[in-house]
Amino acid sequence: MHGSRESNTLSRNVWDYDMVLEKIGYGKTQWILLLVSGLLTITSVAAQQAMSIIVIASHCEFHTTQAEKGVMMAASVTGIFLSTYIWGYISDDIGRRKVLLYGNFASNALQFVLMFVTSVSLFNIINLLVGISVGGVSAALYAYLSEFNIPRHRAVAINYSTMFVSVTAIYVPATAWLVLSSDWALTLGDFVFRPWRLMLLVSLLPGLIGGLVLLYYPESPKLLLSQDKTQEAKEAVAWISKFNRGKSIEQVLDCDEFTLKSEDPAGENLLSDSQGCGIVSKIVRATIPLFHKPHGFNVILCNLALFGMFFSSNGMQLWFPEIVNRSSGAENNSSTVCEILSVPVETPQNVTETLDCTDPISSKTYIDNLVVGFAFLIGFSIQGTLLNPLGRKNVLLTALAVAALSGILLHLMENPTGVLILFCLYILLPGLSISIMIGAIVDLVPTNLRSKAVSFCMSMGRLGIIAATNLMGVMLQPYCNTTFAIFTCTLIVCIVIVHYLPIKNSA
Repeated sequence: MHGSRESNTLSRNVWDYDMVLEKIGYGKTQWILLLVSGLLTITSVAAQQAMSIIVIASHCEFHTTQAEKGVMMAASVTGIFLSTYIWGYISDDIGRRKVLLYGNFASNALQFVLMFVTSVSLFNIINLLVGISVGGVSAALYAYLSEFNIPRHRAVAINYSTMFVSVTAIYVPATAWLVLSSDWALTLGDFVFRPWRLMLLVSLLPGLIGGLVLLYYPESPKLLLSQDKTQEAKEAVAWISKFNRGKSIEQVLDCDEFTLKSEDPAGENLLSDSQGCGIVSKIVRATIPLFHKPHGFNVILCNLALFGMFFSSNGMQLWFPEIVNRSSGAENNSSTVCEILSVPVETPQNVTETLDCTDPISSKTYIDNLVVGFAFLIGFSIQGTLLNPLGRKNVLLTALAVAALSGILLHLMENPTGVLILFCLYILLPGLSISIMIGAIVDLVPTNLRSKAVSFCMSMGRLGIIAATNLMGVMLQPYCNTTFAIFTCTLIVCIVIVHYLPIKNSA
C-alpha cells in the first residue's frame, strides 16, 4: 500500500510542459517575447528591404550600373538562402536562443561595419555575411517563440509576429524619408559619411534592442526537454513562473517537488562527431524523404509555386523604389512605366564627386513605398477572415489571378494613381499568398517532415528573390516589357500549379 501511494504521488508530480505553461498562464514572458520577435523580424527584413533604397542613394558614390544594383540587393538574400536551412538544424543542437543571439548580434556588428565600407565589392561580401547571420534569426525565431506558448496560442503568436514583416515595409521608407531628406556630409580624411550610411544604423537598432532584451530569457524549455536536460528545463520554467506570476513554480503547481515529462528528440544531432562534409551529408540524408512518394511530387510543386511567388512579389518589391524614383523624374506623366524606364539614365560629365552625389530621391518614392507597406499591413489583417468562408485554394487562385491581370495592365496604364494601384496589387497579392501556401504545405506532408518541408520551400522562395533582383538589374531598362511579361507569366504558372495541388479549402 505504501509503495502504491508513493507511486501515485510521483505520477502526480510529473508534469507535461504545456500543462505547466497552462498553469502559469499567459503573461509578461509571452508579451515581451512577442515584441522581441517583432524587433528581430524588423531588423532581419530591413537588412534586405533597406537595400532597395540604399542602392539609389549610394548610386553616385559607388558608380553602380543597373546590374550591380541587382547584385547589391541580392547579396543579403543570398546569404539567407545559403544559411537558413543549415541554421535550422544547428538550432536543434546548440539551442534556439544561442542561434538567435549569435545571428542577431553578428548581423548587427556586420551592418555597423558596412556603414564605413567604400568599395562596392567589399560591401557586397559583407552584406552576404549579414545575410548568413540573419539566416540564423530566420531559422530559430518562430520555433523559439512558439515553444513559450501553449498549443492554442502558438498560431496566433506566430501570426502576430509575421505581421511585423508588414511593419518593416512601413518602417524602412518612413525612416529613409526622415534620414535622407537632409543633405549633409561628414568628412573624415578621405572618407565621406553621407546620410544613406545612417540608414544601416537605423535598420540594425530594433534588432540590437530586441537582442539585449533576449539576453534575459532562458533557452526554450521544450527544446531542453527534447535533449534530456531536465534540470535546465525546470530552471527555465521557474524563471517563466517568477516573471509572469511573481511566484515560485512550486507555489503555482501546489507541490514541493516536481519533474517534467521528456519531449520527443529534436532530431539527428548534426554537430556530434561530424565535420564539414559530414554535416552536409546528414542534412542531405534528412532532406531526401521530402521527395519520397506519395508526397514527393506535391513538395516539388510547392517549391515551384513558392519560388514563383517570392520571385514575383519580393523581387518586384525590392526594385519598386528604383522604378518609382525613375518614373517620378519623367517630364511626361502620360507614359506607361516601361516607356519611362526605357529612357537611358544620363550620367553628368565633368562633374566633381561631391556634385555627382547630390541626386535626390523623390518624395513620391517614399510615399508610394509607404502605401505598399500599409497595404501589406491591411492585407495581413483581413486575409485570415477570408480563408474559412472562401477556402484557401480559392483565395490563392483569385489573388494570383488578380495579380497576373495587374501585371498585364501595367503594360498599358498611363495614369500615375492607376499605376500605383496596379503595383500594389502586383506586389501585395503574391506576397500574401506566400503565408497561405506555407499553411497548405503543412497539410501535404507527414508530421515528422513538416518543419523540413517549410524550411526547404522558404529557401527555394529566397532563391526566387535572388533570380528576380538580378534579372531586373540586367533586363529592366533595355527590355522592360519583356521583364514584366516574365514576372506575369511566372504568376500564371503559379496559378496552374495551385490549381493541380490537392490543397484543402478549409484553413
